Amino acid sequence: MQPQELEQTTVIAIDLFPLTAGVSGGIVPWVHGVVREMVRLYPADRLVMFHRPGKPPIMIEGDNVEYVELDEHPVVFYEAMGRHCETIGADAIIRTYPQEQHPAFPMTRQIFVIPDIQHEFYPNFFSDRVLSARRRAFAYALSCGGAIATMTGHSRATMVENGWTRTDDVFLMPAALPEELRETPEPGDLPAEAAKFDRFFYMPANMWAHKNHRRLFEAFKRAYPDLPPNTGLILSGNPEGFADFIKGYEDLPILHLGFVPHRQVAALFANATALVYFSLFEGFGMPLLEAFHHGTPVLCSNTTSLPEVGGDAVLACDPTDEAAMAALMKRITTEAGLRDMLSEKAKLRVLAYDWEGPARALRAAVTRVAGNPAEYPQRQPLVSIVMPTRNHARFIREAIDSVLNQSYPNIELLVMDGVSTDNTVEILKSYGDRIRWISEPDKGQTDAINKGTALLKGDVLAYLNSDDVLLPGAIETVVRYFNDHPECDMMYGNADYIDVDGHVTGTYNTAEYSFDRLMADCCICQPAAFWQRRIVDRIGPFDVSMQTAMDYEYWLRMARSGAIIHHVGDKLAQSRLHEDAKTLAMRGKIYEEVFEICERHGGYVSFSYYLGMWSYRLYESWSGGDRLRRIAPGIYTLPALVHFASQLSKIGADPEKANYVAHTVFGVVDRKSPFLGRAVRKAWTLSPALRRRFR
Repeated sequence: MQPQELEQTTVIAIDLFPLTAGVSGGIVPWVHGVVREMVRLYPADRLVMFHRPGKPPIMIEGDNVEYVELDEHPVVFYEAMGRHCETIGADAIIRTYPQEQHPAFPMTRQIFVIPDIQHEFYPNFFSDRVLSARRRAFAYALSCGGAIATMTGHSRATMVENGWTRTDDVFLMPAALPEELRETPEPGDLPAEAAKFDRFFYMPANMWAHKNHRRLFEAFKRAYPDLPPNTGLILSGNPEGFADFIKGYEDLPILHLGFVPHRQVAALFANATALVYFSLFEGFGMPLLEAFHHGTPVLCSNTTSLPEVGGDAVLACDPTDEAAMAALMKRITTEAGLRDMLSEKAKLRVLAYDWEGPARALRAAVTRVAGNPAEYPQRQPLVSIVMPTRNHARFIREAIDSVLNQSYPNIELLVMDGVSTDNTVEILKSYGDRIRWISEPDKGQTDAINKGTALLKGDVLAYLNSDDVLLPGAIETVVRYFNDHPECDMMYGNADYIDVDGHVTGTYNTAEYSFDRLMADCCICQPAAFWQRRIVDRIGPFDVSMQTAMDYEYWLRMARSGAIIHHVGDKLAQSRLHEDAKTLAMRGKIYEEVFEICERHGGYVSFSYYLGMWSYRLYESWSGGDRLRRIAPGIYTLPALVHFASQLSKIGADPEKANYVAHTVFGVVDRKSPFLGRAVRKAWTLSPALRRRFR
């Protein structure tokens, strides 16, 4: 016999930064259960758990498990995690929830755990800030991750269909009932407040909008007159927000117990008349398994993943139909034999879920991603360029040729002419079938861009004014960048200014992207900007009400929606300045639109714009401006400062606007000083008042 080969150790890093016990919801027991079983099944593996300071959110015992405590600040945490992964020779990383920060480790060898993408279906449940942050984090996971682990077929389908998903490795990793939730309660474990009721419905969930508490309260109110006497509704979980949700229902027997120990949770399930779980969106629905374990009937939604998990062991209805919810509550308390029938089905249903299958699925994914190449596969997407024009015969041939002469082969160009009265149409005809063009009346440049974009099919989009030009190799650079950074929604490069004769007169003031930098001035040069169609599907077309700054409005709308925007150092285009160009001819209108745009998307106007506007008003908008500039070259700063200061009181009077601006300021502080960022995060975590004020 040949000696048995030693099994090779696989080193698996696990990122616990996103998880907080008691706060992160059902994802904590889900990850805990799967990883604990994987530790048991694969003792030859080495699992290294990286967590924030203090007690880790999940604790797993095993000779092959190590814990490494890192920093509280996400940037510092992931920088350190990257160094550790290199030192230990990690084969793969399991990311327990999408984040905007990442360790220096190939994304193709990372597995992201994602229960659902609820925010894309109910964006109104999130503040603008939270929504945009979630979208950026999920874009990295879906676009760049080597594999995605999710809980149900429903969740998997939503991710596969999502425009940001690039990986074809989206696998099922269902949950099962955690061991600590399988306790058999003793008679004394039922909380005293619950024991006061003869019967009660039970709802264990944090006070999140998608949990649908208000409709549950309304359904309970409707059902209450027909329920047996002394029937209550008991809630548990994080109570933050309960005071707001209960308004108008204070006279009903509704109790919130807050966080309760596992044995009390078990007692609540075991003694409940039914679990009521009319959630609007669930990636799985762990409370259903807890109820099934105790033989507790389940009343739940007939949407998202709950029918898949519940099968025939639940009574379900539309979670927006309060009358139907109330009818189920009445049925379960009055219909003879119904509880017993559901209880028997529940005990069978829970047997369909165990931890071994999900653990093996996750371990198989580790093997797959560990073998992935570090580079992303290269694609050749169709690049679609719209060229709006009117009476630019002097420049349009150079603009068109700059597109046709690109080295990248997969480009379509559509010229949208607003019925030019010069010889533009003759020039367009001279290209034969080399280009597509339409000459028809439009409502201006923005309308032409929108109509043209709707007619094109490319995954990468741009518009090029007919007096601007692309530099040789620009599109090849753009496509290569999108291939190397699949998470990126828009990229922009550097550009020169040119005059009417094509001579370079200066350099456009581009800069590295950040939201606050873009709010300070338009650091994105439009002819050097390219974006993916998926972001258009999210935010819609350009704003036709804008005459001069439609591109700036679009960039800020993208940013606020959660787009990932990158700047590259390559020079991609040239922007022509001449007397007819709107940049020079409509300065006053530009400032008017810029102020409106910044207030709409950022909540404030940067001091730099006040300086620019008052400089324009005092020195450029009237005949005596040049003389005033010579006499008092810096006088414009005084009215700019007064004007800027006046907006601060307006911001303070609007809580929503103040909240958004505060987070923008925090983003600057956090980026420049992890020490201060760490202090602010800790204060926010420890203070319910701060969390209410700055959501």
